[in-house]
Amino acid sequence: MNKTEFITQLRETATVLEPLTKSTLPGARVWDGTSYVKSDGATKIPDPYAMAWWMTLRTIASLIEAQDTPVSSQQISYLRSLLFGGMGSLSDLSFRNLDAINSQLKDKRNSLFASLGN
Repeated sequence: MNKTEFITQLRETATVLEPLTKSTLPGARVWDGTSYVKSDGATKIPDPYAMAWWMTLRTIASLIEAQDTPVSSQQISYLRSLLFGGMGSLSDLSFRNLDAINSQLKDKRNSLFASLGN
């Protein structure tokens, strides 16, 4: 397993989920990456599953990045189970009426799985 590639894939997968972790009130100004702009006027509530996985992916990336040793086979096994192990795992995550995000998430999950190695 390439540790750097795995960390990159974790962070890229989290980036796909990030828009679903934001909350917005009507009339609020939001950061668009370069400046504050007026929101579309709709109230946005963060998706709890997106928020949980966004934080989990970022935490795993930070912990592995801070680890001075290579990722052990036991860690890889645990991460494979956590991320791709069945019901409740990242591989089950999808969102109603958000086809674009679901498609991006599928692509990132495939890359993340591949980066774990065999």
